[in-house]
Amino acid sequence: MESGSAELTVSIYSPEKKLLEEPAVSVGLPGKKGNFTVLRGHANLVAELEAGIVHVQTGSRDELYVVDSGFAEVKNNQVIVLVEGATDPKDLDAAQERAALEEALNRATENPVQYAKKQHDISLRRVRARVADTVKK
Repeated sequence: MESGSAELTVSIYSPEKKLLEEPAVSVGLPGKKGNFTVLRGHANLVAELEAGIVHVQTGSRDELYVVDSGFAEVKNNQVIVLVEGATDPKDLDAAQERAALEEALNRATENPVQYAKKQHDISLRRVRARVADTVKK
């Protein structure tokens, strides 16, 4: 992408590493209150993210990441995404993801903390299973 056409700068970080840092045309994010897209000139904000898909359009290609929960900050045409974990959809195995979803759905809970963790895991596993079923390897 030519530097003159760069509209946003997007950076995606997980605890393990920096996943992406480059110019982008748009960034789709899985907000806790609903999915949203950031374009040039977007209002400044900090948003809580839930398990879902981060979609970065650079103009010449699309980058997709299946992410766990986290936060995004949008400020001055820069998007900084901090997530608990991220996976390239091509690295997902549909059978393994369906099995992990089934385990999460059937997991017993004994207290509110375990229940909350179970609900979070179910949300993440549903996204991963859905994406794994649609990705062509």
